Amino acid sequence: RNKERNMSDKSSPIEKSEHKVTEDISDDALFDLRSEKLKRALELIDPDDKKLLLLKYQDDVSIKELQALMEIGESAVKMRLKRAKSRIVESYNTLE
Repeated sequence: RNKERNMSDKSSPIEKSEHKVTEDISDDALFDLRSEKLKRALELIDPDDKKLLLLKYQDDVSIKELQALMEIGESAVKMRLKRAKSRIVESYNTLE
């Protein structure tokens, strides 16, 4: 009982703060900006990297299917994907 009283004495009231939410840009507009930036970044990377990324993430081609298409091993496909993702992120981050 004393613990409860001591805790309530030590606690300070939480002030209600007013938060203004300003919507400078809509979610759809932001998405469009990001997708346009991604399209530009895709144009800057190697065509083979672009093809690989589009097959994997746009067309949902599996690693096994990529392996058969490219006639390389599974680990090679994964490494190429990793490097392509790294390149696209780097390219994306350099754009304004």
